[in-house]
Amino acid sequence: MTQPAIPVNDVLVRPDSLPQTPTDASDTIFLINFRNHRDMYPPFGIMYVADALEKVGFDCRLFHETEAFLDEFVAEVARERPLFVGFSAITGPQIKPTIEASKQVQELGIPVVWGGVHATIMPLEVLKEAYVDFVVVNEGEETAQELALMLAGRIPQEWAQVAGLAYKQADGSPFFVRERPFLQNLDDYRPRWDMLADVEAYLIPSGPYRRAIPVYISRGCPFRCGFCYNEVVMKRTWRQHSDEFIIEQIAWLKENYQIDAVDYADDYLFGRIKPMQRLVEKVGMPWSGQVRVQLLKPEFVQWMADTGCQWVNIGVESGSQAVLDRMTKDQEADQIESGIGNLVKYAPHIEANCSFIVGLPEEAPTETKMTFDLIERLAALSDNVRCSVCVYMPYPGTPLWPQALAMGYTPPQNQEGWVEMDLNRGNTPWVSDEESQVMCDINDILFVGRSQGHWLLRPYYALLRWRWRNQQFRFYWEGRLKNRLIHSPLKPIIAWLTKKMVRWNQNTHKGTVSEGAELLGLEAET
Repeated sequence: MTQPAIPVNDVLVRPDSLPQTPTDASDTIFLINFRNHRDMYPPFGIMYVADALEKVGFDCRLFHETEAFLDEFVAEVARERPLFVGFSAITGPQIKPTIEASKQVQELGIPVVWGGVHATIMPLEVLKEAYVDFVVVNEGEETAQELALMLAGRIPQEWAQVAGLAYKQADGSPFFVRERPFLQNLDDYRPRWDMLADVEAYLIPSGPYRRAIPVYISRGCPFRCGFCYNEVVMKRTWRQHSDEFIIEQIAWLKENYQIDAVDYADDYLFGRIKPMQRLVEKVGMPWSGQVRVQLLKPEFVQWMADTGCQWVNIGVESGSQAVLDRMTKDQEADQIESGIGNLVKYAPHIEANCSFIVGLPEEAPTETKMTFDLIERLAALSDNVRCSVCVYMPYPGTPLWPQALAMGYTPPQNQEGWVEMDLNRGNTPWVSDEESQVMCDINDILFVGRSQGHWLLRPYYALLRWRWRNQQFRFYWEGRLKNRLIHSPLKPIIAWLTKKMVRWNQNTHKGTVSEGAELLGLEAET
């Protein structure tokens, strides 16, 4: 493959024409994505950036670790002293180790670069922090190339010439000139599976298949959901790798890791419906991916079954048409039950992972109740329908952002403040944090894990359903009691009783997500 040209001072220069220096410590670059304990999708962003950097002569090391790895990571940085450390930042608790590691890395005198969706949405705010030197905005491949070449002294350090790079001026003030145009040919760069420490760690169950693996074959989403970062980051664009590129990548994974199914982990798989159907057919492996309810007509569902679909993610969002309209979901409420009903009728083995959002601007309790009622109706269709609820998080630049500000939302004043944001928290003044966490806990038990218990537990489940149906999430004494027992000397007995008396839906990689299964050490049995 011919290496792509990169712009240097407005002149296209091919990497093989640049002065090359031997790879040593100063030409090593560390890229890290701190994850939570459940996030086991590969770190695709830094996998692509690593390929781009290697193409221009740098040696990259990739890290995808939890907060527990922080001290070891910083020690590794101190030993190797890379050219810079790139952090892929994710809004919420995962920013905490990113911030702490950034501070320690900068104290070592090594440049700190942030990228990813979080940094892209608020580059100037991120750069206000003393511990961040640069922000790579949006797609990072070619911006990272130019930045690395400048830091290595191979081309003049003219930060303003680098499209997609936010930096600090001489007086320390953050500055951003312009975004970089999107990559025209995604095939120019590939995800570096070979640079991951343990590809086996990303294999997931999918229906009866035990060695499915997530792959990214496209970028972006053509829809305009008002809460979504895609409006800001990808500008409602959708691009894909060539069929040949995708088939070659999957063949490589099959040969080297014996994968038996594919999880198309894209933001939206069917950006072009017919071509993507033909691609799925060409790949010819059991699959999963993201769909919209409008697609779930009988003939499409039958095609899904015929091509080996095991599960789908569906952004349902709300049971209220008014809420759907305010978020510009471009979806009719009556399409939801009919579409998922078709899935249950024509392909009952396919699991539907339906996601919902509550607490949106102007959402009334009666509208939230419509969502809760819809979740119960969908769950009643089949044990293979799983419904997860998250709480609205305002993102700068998204269509709903001005409305959130008008309703009294005050953005965090620093990056530490964004740590507190999470999908199960009360992220806005009009939503209770305590009640949000209780709501999400009950949702996980009843409608994600689809937990069912021994008849002795019927009063407990009845209480949970009463809370759900009446939006009564205060005084959650049963939850506090459960957590107290899990953390008490009785934990082994509670784990044994739970194993004997509680059953979960474990059809997909989501596994045992309720009843404190992870705290009880039961998650390994999924």
